Amino acid sequence: MIKVHFTSRQNHVRLTVSGHAGSDEYGKDLVCAGVSTAVTGVCNTLAKYGFLDRGTIEMQEGYVCIETDNATRDDQLILETLMITLACVEESNGQYIHIKYEEE
Repeated sequence: MIKVHFTSRQNHVRLTVSGHAGSDEYGKDLVCAGVSTAVTGVCNTLAKYGFLDRGTIEMQEGYVCIETDNATRDDQLILETLMITLACVEESNGQYIHIKYEEE
């Protein structure tokens, strides 16, 4: 199962995505491929627009963490777009992905 944990508090934002969907065998897992594509696209977009000057992006096999204490409005919009995309995946494939939101 893919686990998504999103925390937002003022300008502090932390997003972790971990695990594998397991909806099909390796190379045929469309849930995992969709989530991976969306997350990688957001990481690349954030990096292109200077996020790494104010935050961190850690990417490993089966794990991504995006975090900053100085999120700009653009950062927040980009991450909100990702969360909407992942929520759509969860809505249709809830047995393979779980999202937890924490807003403080």
